[in-house]
Amino acid sequence: MPSSLIDFKDWTHSDCEGLFSLALSLKKSPRPLKTPGSTAALLFFEPSTRTRLSFEIAALRAGVASVVLDGGAGSSLQKGESIEDTILNVAAMNPDFLVVRCADSVPLAELSTQFSAKVLNAGWGIKAHPTQALLDALTIRDHFGSFSGKKLLIIGDVKHSRVAASQFELMPRLRIEIAVCGPPEFLESLPPAQKRFSSLAEGLQWADVVIALRPQIERHHQTMKISRSEYAQSYGLNAEVLRLFSAKGIIMHPGPIHHGVEMQSEVLRDPRSRVLQQVSNGVYMREALIRWLGGEKT
Repeated sequence: MPSSLIDFKDWTHSDCEGLFSLALSLKKSPRPLKTPGSTAALLFFEPSTRTRLSFEIAALRAGVASVVLDGGAGSSLQKGESIEDTILNVAAMNPDFLVVRCADSVPLAELSTQFSAKVLNAGWGIKAHPTQALLDALTIRDHFGSFSGKKLLIIGDVKHSRVAASQFELMPRLRIEIAVCGPPEFLESLPPAQKRFSSLAEGLQWADVVIALRPQIERHHQTMKISRSEYAQSYGLNAEVLRLFSAKGIIMHPGPIHHGVEMQSEVLRDPRSRVLQQVSNGVYMREALIRWLGGEKT
């Protein structure tokens, strides 16, 4: 059993199934709040709403007392201390869990070998966001009852998406087929063998599940070649184009949403939308992860 979750390299299909079983059990029958018996340090060096708050709520439910470092304000980072030194110093205080959100320039995997705390990746640059991939998978499982044979279409800025990076690691372990769709500049980091659609219409007709990604302007090193209006016209989800999508399918988005770009506001009212359910499932999945890595089973 893995002791941390930085990525899915050491995670087996059986590990994932055990975690999903616990998450579904918690969702079906929430357990009383546990008396704190463990501690967690939540180190968020990048902004977050859903991930940070859901980890705080999950820790509370799982009986883990947490402290939060939010963006470095009021910390020694403002005096010039490096993020690496900050992580090592907090780890030296011996929390049971370190929940870390940071840029991909931080050697998170290497640092994790220097202390005993369990590390939970809460978003690592463009490299990985495993708990988002897990909660997305839980949402798929929740709707369809199984993963087998399902087809997932990821639309948008795959090149700069840590969510997509983790989807590519996790979904094949669950026997979910992945395809992508978007402007060529957003897909150029992918191997040639990756299934892709140049037409959104074709992709929607193929898929059971659609995940829309926002253009991550903050991670682009130069101006986007495609304008926001052009992107919305060719790759944005709206009521008209979603007529081509299965009535039994589901629509997801990891947030934050750029309304009118990758998704029109009307899509959130579509009965196939699971965007807010993803947020709810994020708490159950992260609670399950904390409990599971702490030795608790279903």
